[in-house]
Amino acid sequence: MTEEPGLEEVHRLIEGFTVRAREELEHRLKKWPLDLAKRDFHEVVGALLARQVTLASQLAECPPIWNGHIAPLVLRAMADAYITLAWLLQDPLARCKKFIHYGLGQEKLLLEHRRAERDTREPREGEREDCEAIEAWINSQRATFLTDVNLGSWSGISTRAMAEEAGCLDFYNYVYAPFSACSHSMWQHIARYNLKDCRNPLHRLHWVPAVREAPLDPDYLYLAAKYLQKTFVTFDGAVGITTEIQSAFDLLCQGLDGLGSSEQPASQDEEPQGIA
Repeated sequence: MTEEPGLEEVHRLIEGFTVRAREELEHRLKKWPLDLAKRDFHEVVGALLARQVTLASQLAECPPIWNGHIAPLVLRAMADAYITLAWLLQDPLARCKKFIHYGLGQEKLLLEHRRAERDTREPREGEREDCEAIEAWINSQRATFLTDVNLGSWSGISTRAMAEEAGCLDFYNYVYAPFSACSHSMWQHIARYNLKDCRNPLHRLHWVPAVREAPLDPDYLYLAAKYLQKTFVTFDGAVGITTEIQSAFDLLCQGLDGLGSSEQPASQDEEPQGIA
């Protein structure tokens, strides 16, 4: 994209979006009164909000990944984070604690796997110290010997059930599920993006592997901004705050309109598009 006309204008648009997204986050955190009796709630929800800003900003700052190969990986992660946040906000005190305990259990499990593998050979330099640092991080939140390892879903239900309980089943159906095809390299994705027609007419029109170029499409940036805005709106409604600054999403839409872009979905060869 370095030789595209108007590149400087695109860079300004991206910078404006990412700066405003961070400003929106800070604005909300300042208006959300800290209650240390609900520490888990503030830490988990705050981290998920920051995660969404991070993912949207990272996608915005990397135009070469605005394509059907990579952008859906980021958008699927944003969809996952949104459904998690929406479900947590239904019962934040109990569910945020469960979220943390599950994550600590997974870190404990990884630590034990590393130690078991290390004991089968001569340890590498600094390896023991790395394991001790991981254990110290877990212990800083919950004693390792009190931390259970849960091998199932952290919430105890499927992501679809979480979305249904949180009132965002449509988001699951039209965003999470379609973008999962790219994340998990499912047939409906790889058949479109990593196969091409065989040139031999005697081979029964079969497809052959291909590393295909996918066109850059700013609609993926639009979707990332839309999912970030959806996250902010859901958070605002749950904690009862209002904001006065223009959203990063609206700022981006104005900029895209100025560049002559549209909000129409990508071509039919691209990944299915989400909903607002």
